Amino acid sequence: MTDILRSLLGMGLLLFLAWALSRDRRRIALRTVCWGLGLQWLLGILILKTSFGLKLFDLAQQAVLKLNEVSQIGAAMIFGPLADATALSGTFGPENAFIFAVSISATIIVVGALSSLLYHWKILQWVVRAMALVMKRLMGTSGSETLATAANCFVGHTEAPLLIKPYIARMTQSELMALMTGGMATIAGGMLAVYAQFGSNVGFPDLAGHLVTASLMSAPAALVIAKILIPETEQSQSAADMPLDTPRQTANSIDAICKGAQDGGLLALNVSVMVLAMVALVALANAILQWPQGLMGVSEPIKLETVLGWVHAPLAWVIGIPWDHCTLVGSMLGERVVLNELFGYLSLTNSREILDERSFLITSYALCGFANLGSIAVQIGGLSALVPERRQEFARMGFWSMVAGLMACYLTATMVGLLV
Repeated sequence: MTDILRSLLGMGLLLFLAWALSRDRRRIALRTVCWGLGLQWLLGILILKTSFGLKLFDLAQQAVLKLNEVSQIGAAMIFGPLADATALSGTFGPENAFIFAVSISATIIVVGALSSLLYHWKILQWVVRAMALVMKRLMGTSGSETLATAANCFVGHTEAPLLIKPYIARMTQSELMALMTGGMATIAGGMLAVYAQFGSNVGFPDLAGHLVTASLMSAPAALVIAKILIPETEQSQSAADMPLDTPRQTANSIDAICKGAQDGGLLALNVSVMVLAMVALVALANAILQWPQGLMGVSEPIKLETVLGWVHAPLAWVIGIPWDHCTLVGSMLGERVVLNELFGYLSLTNSREILDERSFLITSYALCGFANLGSIAVQIGGLSALVPERRQEFARMGFWSMVAGLMACYLTATMVGLLV
């Protein structure tokens, strides 16, 4: 079977699965589905296949890489040679040229400060609004859900709802599903820069541009899957308008930079301690799994990563991965669901020499989203803080929004499989 046919098959299977799980199949809006898929295709063609799009791709890629570069300059001021890859490589070997906590923390903090500054200047809001306006006009979705979905391409899934805070209490069930799915199907700018740095560290700087493309393409995909799973059956309160209620939270530009850096620092600390804890717990799980196998004399004990690979191998094949690599990629997809996408990208970049370029790209698109078990709690907590009276509704939709987010990411991966 050719790669293109397999990608088409994967796309069809994902849409069929969404249809099979739909709450009301007769109310599915074909306009939303068709235009959503069309927008994905047009974005992919524009960015990856036209000279103008390739220039934009290169511009986005250079911007992300430059952010990483200046972040390391800031890190060197604080950590000295611990932030110098050349010095570390010369002293400890090339395999130890990267200290996770130092380099990653610097990137998250700098991107946090820059995002806060752009938010204070209201530049970020108007970029989001322009993107949302295109999706709303073509797909026929409401203003609030479209604006939040577009915002998720640039900010986190706890920050994006702030743009439509006054509307959340009155959002329909379908709009709530779209709001939560959009948060699961995309990644924030700070983490995008981190994963781009992973690619640079293994000699694949193009990963930065592909991650930007993935996040943009997954926005309409999120609306498509959400609107198939829970079609609109109620009257939306924001069907005709595009709300943009974003009062400034900072006094001036300096205050915005300071607040963004502080928020980025907290996120960097959370990421570091999470990685430490999860890596240790995975090692513990492997030790428990391998102990009885050792007693039975198994020469190559099965690890947790292997089990996850077996479970997700068929899914990897469906999105366009050759069968020889399906177990490996399946383990990355499994790590993303059980742990989070950070671990998936770590495994992906560590497998750079094993995977062919097409498989590497498709996997990078499939992993590009916050859809994992931990994000369910994060999203429920964040939305409940804004609208406490709808906490039970958020909780009921939490798992399904994660499933929808995964399907949206995989739909983007199959679409890219048609283009690369």
